[in-house]
Amino acid sequence: MIIKDRVEIYKDFTINLLSYIIDYYLDQQTLGNDVDIKNHYNWCYNKVCDEFEKEQINFRHNEQLREYFYQFYYYQFYKKESQDQSLQYYEKFWLNIFDINKQKNKNVTNTMVELYNIFDTSVNKEKNILEIA
Repeated sequence: MIIKDRVEIYKDFTINLLSYIIDYYLDQQTLGNDVDIKNHYNWCYNKVCDEFEKEQINFRHNEQLREYFYQFYYYQFYKKESQDQSLQYYEKFWLNIFDINKQKNKNVTNTMVELYNIFDTSVNKEKNILEIA
């Protein structure tokens, strides 16, 4: 079952992560090797986790989530030859994924459900986190 309030939180996390990645990205030369890319990504991911922990929502130890987004941005952003570095480009993509009010094709729906379930592993590990009455 998809819970709308959770989708909103997961979307916020995703957009915040995207914002950090874009805002603190220097260039392909500076972040040209895998170690620097991983360090940049982890710093961004941890910053978003810090923000959510202030709200008692902990995604920091969800390694599947960390890896999911790392793989996505590694191939779609960091290593892409002709990368579109605009926030709007990626934001539009993620907003479409998390828009539960509009009809989607099967691939978009599958992506949203997969990501929702990955996020939910954090919620299910913590008692009383994101309790929905």
